[in-house]
Amino acid sequence: MIIDDQTFTDFALHLRRASDELLNAARKLTTLCDPEQPAEDDSAELIEVLEALVGMNSEFVLLEGILRAVWESNNSTVQHLC
Repeated sequence: MIIDDQTFTDFALHLRRASDELLNAARKLTTLCDPEQPAEDDSAELIEVLEALVGMNSEFVLLEGILRAVWESNNSTVQHLC
C-alpha cells in the first residue's frame, strides 16, 4: 500500500485535532471535579465527558494502527524499489 504525502498529512492532521479535543475534554473534567467549585449534580455531564474520552481513545488506537501499517507498507515498498 502506498499513500501519498497529502493523504498521510491529512491523517496526521485528524490525529492532531482529535488530540486537541482530548485535551479540551480533560480540561472540562478538571472543571467538573474542582473541589473549589460549589457542589452541583454534574454526574450526567461527567458521564458524558468520560464516555467521550473512552470513545476518543478507541479512535486514537485505531488511527495509530492505520498510520503504522501505511508507514511500514510505504517503507517496505520503497526498499523493494531500491
